[in-house]
Amino acid sequence: MKTLYIAGTSISGDYSGSPAYLFEVVEKCTLVIGEDKKNLGRMLAASGFRDREQMLLNEHSLDRDKDFLLEIAMGHENVLLMSDSGTPCVADPGYDFVNKAWEAGFNVISVPGPSSITAALSVSGYFSERFYFAGFPPKDVVLRKKFLDRVMNNKDTVVVFERPYHANQLIEEVSFISRPMSMSFNLGMPDEITYRGTAKEIAAAIPEKVKKPFVLVIAGTSR
Repeated sequence: MKTLYIAGTSISGDYSGSPAYLFEVVEKCTLVIGEDKKNLGRMLAASGFRDREQMLLNEHSLDRDKDFLLEIAMGHENVLLMSDSGTPCVADPGYDFVNKAWEAGFNVISVPGPSSITAALSVSGYFSERFYFAGFPPKDVVLRKKFLDRVMNNKDTVVVFERPYHANQLIEEVSFISRPMSMSFNLGMPDEITYRGTAKEIAAAIPEKVKKPFVLVIAGTSR
């Protein structure tokens, strides 16, 4: 049976310390699918398998691109799917391709790895036995306001993603939420830093026009 492996990879982008079992999976996969050519190349270089066929699947991929990619994948016994960092298909493109692979008869197997969601929760210091992953807020102004209202009204600890260059904007937008928060930048990297406090305290502490990957955690109101 053809197998599609869904591989979690380093959230820091440094693949040199990746676990041996990840490279063992790469060794038996003749096709490796990633979001970005350079990032994909770094992972294959670290694993020692630069000769693997490479294809891209990212936010710009259309349905017809995914159908074509599935046709290519059907020509391989073992295929690996990775994202730029962390675990694929969690607030990342690819879930619909995985669904297509299931429907095409692939056996889909996870290769567990890190996730910025759980990493941010672990350093926040907030109750996270139960939490709500809100994902990315919409760009549309009206939809974005509704999104933030849902975040405020959720009593569980909430995890919010946003693009690296929107950190200052997002922390200002959630200033109406009177709950403790933590904002973690560059998780898993040597310069990782987490700011905790109210939204206004964090807004005053983070650099202006900061552009680093980050995760926002908003403490819940009940356990």
